[in-house]
Amino acid sequence: MIPMTKTVNPKVQEFLTMLKDPDVYSAFQDIVMGVLTDPNGPQLSRRITNIERHLGASDDWCVWEDVFNEDKEILMPLTEQFDLLSGRIEDVSLPVLKETVFAGNKTETRAKLLFDFLKEIPFKNGKQFMTGPDVAKWLLNEIEEKYRTTKSGSRQASRDVMEKTRELHPDEIKLYLVSDKQNHKRGKNIIEYVGIAEHVSMY
Repeated sequence: MIPMTKTVNPKVQEFLTMLKDPDVYSAFQDIVMGVLTDPNGPQLSRRITNIERHLGASDDWCVWEDVFNEDKEILMPLTEQFDLLSGRIEDVSLPVLKETVFAGNKTETRAKLLFDFLKEIPFKNGKQFMTGPDVAKWLLNEIEEKYRTTKSGSRQASRDVMEKTRELHPDEIKLYLVSDKQNHKRGKNIIEYVGIAEHVSMY
């Protein structure tokens, strides 16, 4: 509910009083959302969604602040990411530089380890699978220490590793990405071990 501000205009005051009614307020919200999403209007909602996607926001990561307290991680601002990357490039003494330059090799190793891990995890609802957050947690805490990622990079690393695992084992791995339109309703990236045989998985 929006805060009720004081005003001397009786019509405005009457309108604000009406907004205290849940049904009126709900109708008001629908009107506002209609304006924001009107194809012939400013389309602010779509613009914000595109900006968040461009910056890497998702169901697990937010751009600046977790406004709804959904336990989302906050993405590092792009300016800080650029500064960090610039520092790694300029200072060749930093051990993390090797990880930055040869990330492909580490991603492939992680993917092979993830594949082996997937084959051994317990079945859930008759399937062996992990979500994006599961993989990120595995990369942070469970994988061999020298292959672990950082908290700020775990989201992107998990997706890279999931995609590499499917690339290495296309007949045994199914990958469902939120970015794919047909998988958007799942809400999370999912990687599933299906074995050699071809299976159709339903979530």
